[in-house]
Amino acid sequence: MSSPISTWRLAMVGLILTLGGCEREVARTQLNFAPPSLWRVAVVEDSGGRSAAVDVCANPELIASFARVEPRINGLPCELVGKPAKASANERIARCEAGGARYGLYVTTTRQASDDFTVRFALQPLQDSGGKIVQARRYQRLGACPAGWSAGDQGPPGGRATSNLLSGHALAVR
Repeated sequence: MSSPISTWRLAMVGLILTLGGCEREVARTQLNFAPPSLWRVAVVEDSGGRSAAVDVCANPELIASFARVEPRINGLPCELVGKPAKASANERIARCEAGGARYGLYVTTTRQASDDFTVRFALQPLQDSGGKIVQARRYQRLGACPAGWSAGDQGPPGGRATSNLLSGHALAVR
């Protein structure tokens, strides 16, 4: 019969061999981190009559967030209520609530290509006769980020980075 110490030693040796095998596998696995790319985000439709554009240096996580619409009403997030009535890659119909009021949210994504698409959303109050809010944003990949720009940096089209949307901070003149 083996002693508890011998059993413990065998278990440790097995663990070390297992971890050593994982380490070799990780060393053989090539990591491919996509560099950030420069995107132009332009408001192409707005019920308030506003239009604007901004250039954003976006990493893959930020690019993935472009199609997610998370509206705010008077600064409050419109939190989803229940399950969406429809949720697909190109369309989402849901209800949300902000400040005690409920809204219908309709979002569509139209893709010309993986690096050129438009996200349109409409937000309709469900309890009062307030107007519907509509906005569409076009996202276009322009190429590599300018020298000195980091993921999240944004600025006017063709201009210098003025802030970082990931940190929310203004940038010092570079």
